[in-house]
Amino acid sequence: MTRSLIASAAAAAVAGSALVLAPMTTAPASAATSIKVKDNKRGKVLRDRVAKIAKAQAGDSYVMGATGPNAFDCSGLVVYSYRKATGKTLPRTSYMQRDQLMSVKKRDRRVGDIVVLHNGGHVGIYVGHNKIIHASNPTRGVLFSKITGWYGGSVDGYRRVIRTR
Repeated sequence: MTRSLIASAAAAAVAGSALVLAPMTTAPASAATSIKVKDNKRGKVLRDRVAKIAKAQAGDSYVMGATGPNAFDCSGLVVYSYRKATGKTLPRTSYMQRDQLMSVKKRDRRVGDIVVLHNGGHVGIYVGHNKIIHASNPTRGVLFSKITGWYGGSVDGYRRVIRTR
């Protein structure tokens, strides 16, 4: 009897570990995938606020898994900026943001939209003038980059969170 109890506990521990290590593929029930506003003016105000909050983080550290306020990973910067600007929490990972947020064309992008790079492995916030702010890596931290050259070739699309009804 004791052996089967120990074996069951060991199996449960292994199964539990597997669950902990498995990446999240769906957003938590509380994650917002869109924020609807009544008109374009209100939408612009909110998107500008998102960009302003993100820009204020320039120079902060990159730490994998961090969501602020003094260190970020790429999707953590997006989540933090939107939460501070709108009170809504977005899906946590860059892949979830790529998969669950509304896609927009490059010609339709606006300040505050999310820029998806490297097939969803990296995200940033569009700040206008063909630039993004993003949490780059542990060496460079949060910084501005032009969407040209290496970054330009790795853009996979744009995602919009704030939209009019």
